[in-house]
Amino acid sequence: MFSKEELSEIFGQTVSENADDICIDSRSVKKGDVFVAVKGEQYDGHDFIKQAVNDGAAFAISERNVQGIDSDRIIKVDSSFEALNKLAKYNVAKTAAKYVGITGSVGKTTTKQLIYHALSKQPELRGKVYTTRKNFNGQIGLPICAATMPRSTEIGVFEMGMSARGEIKKLLKIIQPSVSVISQICETHLEFFGSIWEIAKAKAEIFETAAPQEAAIIPADCAFADFLKQKARENGIKNIFTFGSQDSDAKILECRQREESSEIVAEILGEKVRYEVCGVSDSLIRNILSSLLCAHVISKIPLQKLADALASFESPSGRGGVFHLKERDIILIDDAYNACPTSVKSAIRSLAKYEGCRKILALGDMLELGRDANLYHENLSATIDKYGVDLVFTCGSLSKYLFDNLRDCKKGGYFENSAQLAEKISDKIKNDDCVLVKGSNSMKMNLVVEAVKRLENSNVL
Repeated sequence: MFSKEELSEIFGQTVSENADDICIDSRSVKKGDVFVAVKGEQYDGHDFIKQAVNDGAAFAISERNVQGIDSDRIIKVDSSFEALNKLAKYNVAKTAAKYVGITGSVGKTTTKQLIYHALSKQPELRGKVYTTRKNFNGQIGLPICAATMPRSTEIGVFEMGMSARGEIKKLLKIIQPSVSVISQICETHLEFFGSIWEIAKAKAEIFETAAPQEAAIIPADCAFADFLKQKARENGIKNIFTFGSQDSDAKILECRQREESSEIVAEILGEKVRYEVCGVSDSLIRNILSSLLCAHVISKIPLQKLADALASFESPSGRGGVFHLKERDIILIDDAYNACPTSVKSAIRSLAKYEGCRKILALGDMLELGRDANLYHENLSATIDKYGVDLVFTCGSLSKYLFDNLRDCKKGGYFENSAQLAEKISDKIKNDDCVLVKGSNSMKMNLVVEAVKRLENSNVL
């Protein structure tokens, strides 16, 4: 990945080993890695340098000397974080790729994966499309992905996250998108911003590249759509496209739901496009619009060719995947990775599409909602009633506000944490039920998902 000559040039000191990959977690070090010792919220990577080198790291980047490690196995720097950025910028400068930048309150990772999938399945781009790992989208994750991007990349698809104003601007110093996508603006991170308006301003930083972008893709159904368009124009972007509403550049004309998939007819840039995708969630169907539009703009590949590739797309883990437990005829919707009021309401609408079954919601706390967090939870009861959810299980202190506001007939059970809920929910689920699991990632609602999946081999009927 980086030759010893390149590393010597980057850091202005003699480096005697090549680097095959970059690692910041000593537990996942491979032989030939460069271990970058960064300070996190809970751990300091410097405490694990010796372990990383002993486990095969070629060398470590460190802000201090480490006893017991030869000096030629240490690249001494003033800031490990800045060293990581140097690696990223050097590697990006060695490629001729065009970039997609994706940000938004919800839907970033799914949109990123949809764009990557549609492009990477095209024969002319096979092996030439790159995307960020997992949800590596912040001040450490994105530089790692940029630094490890193959230099043969022609299109790079980068997710850009933030938890404060100015953070996306910092990411733009590494990756300058040719096309930017904003998936949605809503209540996530309210604890840090105070208002959704402040979130919108922070997300709009993605338009502030040194040279005007080729295009910006904006959600038409967002309350801040006009503001986002204005910010894009102010930054010299001439091609501004919208998606989601019936008067936008990308919209749904028809949607037929099957048990685990959807058949869709869409109109994108005036062209009718037909495709099928595994999944039924409203958010997935909506995200496909912006993804196809973006993939077409960045590659100029015909829309129908890109759409045909989506037949093999699978939603990232915890983001709306549908599982049919055939022995019990139970439908499980795994949307456990994250949650905010907007995404929970969207997931409930998706659950409502299933007819002739009992609809069950298992919800963990929605976090980072700020001072009105209790009200956001409490007010979900209206959506639950509107879309006919039959039974609700909740866990976490905030979800107790929702549980207490439910009609008695809908109260499945309240639990302090997801482990307790996972232990009890199996006894409450019957054959032919449809179960939606959702909650903020730190609530570990994946434990509930796994508990429901185990019903597939259960003898209880």
